[in-house]
Amino acid sequence: REASATPNDTYYSSQWHLPKISAPTGWDISTGSGAVSIAVIDSGVDATHPDLAGKLIEGYNFLYSNNNTDDIHGHGTKVSGLAAAITNNTTGIAGVGWNNTIMPLLVVTSSGSASDLNIAKAITYAADRGVRVMNLSLGGPGSSSTLQNAVDYAWNKGGVIIAAAGNSSSSEPEYPAACNNVVAVTATTSSDAMASWSSYGNWVDVAAPGASVYTSLNGGG
Repeated sequence: REASATPNDTYYSSQWHLPKISAPTGWDISTGSGAVSIAVIDSGVDATHPDLAGKLIEGYNFLYSNNNTDDIHGHGTKVSGLAAAITNNTTGIAGVGWNNTIMPLLVVTSSGSASDLNIAKAITYAADRGVRVMNLSLGGPGSSSTLQNAVDYAWNKGGVIIAAAGNSSSSEPEYPAACNNVVAVTATTSSDAMASWSSYGNWVDVAAPGASVYTSLNGGG
């Protein structure tokens, strides 16, 4: 028996969610691959963040039709840090995927909203460029054929699409999480209880830590 991998990042000891998902045991098997990118379909990513700058590949801004994907809201940087912050670099936090890269696809406005059309375009964009892992920490009520068609397109190309169940504290399905071929994730606390604000229901697939977790902030924190 050997000790599990322990990164030296400054705030690793405060990242209760990583042992909760058995990340250290997983890291003994794999710390991820730079050849596997995660499309973060969100508000962009802070391109100068010391724990993320070296992890970013070229993405796209669907709001302004250009390649400027710097975070205009702050949410995408938080999501990206949890997924794949640079790890074992004595800085900031540890990401789940030590070596995975991030493709920032900007669809969320500075006020925090996103259109189904832009989300669908981002899913399709990632799928067409060989990205097989997509994270969508966004959603809302009401089914959408636009979203479902894009999800099915990515799924048929071998994509794994992960989406937040939502923060409505109700069982009303939220989309894209409730779309077919999407893994819907509700949030839990450090005591494995469902977060009081999280959505729930038989359309949810898994639960994972999502309350009071340390992650990267826009501006470098």
